[in-house]
Amino acid sequence: DDEIGRECLLKVSYNSHDKLKTVCRSWEAMLSSPQFYEDRKISGTSEQFICLIQAIPKGNSADDKWQATRAYGLTLYDPLQGAWDRLPSIPEFPDGIPLFCECFWVDQKLVMIGGWNPSRWEAMNSVFIYDFTSGKWRRGADMERIRSFFACAVSPSGLIYVAGGHENNKNALRTC
Repeated sequence: DDEIGRECLLKVSYNSHDKLKTVCRSWEAMLSSPQFYEDRKISGTSEQFICLIQAIPKGNSADDKWQATRAYGLTLYDPLQGAWDRLPSIPEFPDGIPLFCECFWVDQKLVMIGGWNPSRWEAMNSVFIYDFTSGKWRRGADMERIRSFFACAVSPSGLIYVAGGHENNKNALRTC
């Protein structure tokens, strides 16, 4: 019975997983398991999404809707379903993501690095990780130093390299 249920759940769209986790404890455990998402890849039932950083509209009228927007959020687009879905806010930034941050996909997780605090306009060394398996944000280990406007790359083993950029006083950095 469990194996038949698992085979059926492997075929269900990712957008429905949060609702399915509430059905019973065994489904919640299965859908929260990284192995479940590896099995979706192997079976060819995993989905590909496009992650976009988009402005969060302000105001109610057509005239002021996009004016003076300084808040941005993360949106997932499912090209097969034609569906758009906004990711939940980072708990430390409920009104939008850090400005000028860098985003990467690493091992079923979205990693957001650095950027500027949108309320204090200060560069940060923060790292935030969104786990698609759990559907939650967590705080990662901070970068060793504050950087803004830096370059990043991900190695095949999943290591993230950060290079250059500017420190808090806007001096150029030559470190990695």
